[in-house]
Amino acid sequence: MSKFMKGFSFIVVLGGVLFFSWNYASEKDPVEITPEKLMETMQAEKIETHTLVPKKATPIFNTVNSLARLEFYKMHAVATEKILMVYFYTNGCYYCEKMKNITFADSRVQQELEKNYIAVSVNYSQYKHIFRKEFHLRATPAIIFFNRDAKRIYERPAYGYQGAEDFYNKIEMLAEPF
Repeated sequence: MSKFMKGFSFIVVLGGVLFFSWNYASEKDPVEITPEKLMETMQAEKIETHTLVPKKATPIFNTVNSLARLEFYKMHAVATEKILMVYFYTNGCYYCEKMKNITFADSRVQQELEKNYIAVSVNYSQYKHIFRKEFHLRATPAIIFFNRDAKRIYERPAYGYQGAEDFYNKIEMLAEPF
């Protein structure tokens, strides 16, 4: 490949990255997932609608806004012999919304979380200054698991979108006693 083509390819890629970054940064409102977008995504990923359940009156996730509150949920998980799952999301994050509306809406995921987990969520956009030193997150969505003794299961968080089936398999496996 000639130097000209390499240089041209680099400029095109750089331009695309800058364009995407500029468009993403200019969005002031959180990403809205419309029912149409949700159905398109579900069809593209072969998600069957019967696995989705309506939103519950009591949410699966408890909201955490301080390290003290997180410590409370760690102690609660130890006392109830459950795994603590901490879900970090940010405002305007497309994949965070997708996790909320698809993965966490799956009936099998909800049942497994209710049975074996204490699930909490942290709005990292709002509380980054509190949780940054403790968790050093690079991106969202991010999930950190603590075992039944309140110790981190994995050294690094699980980053990015996870489909309902993959996520269910992961949390089912983690809940199995060793």
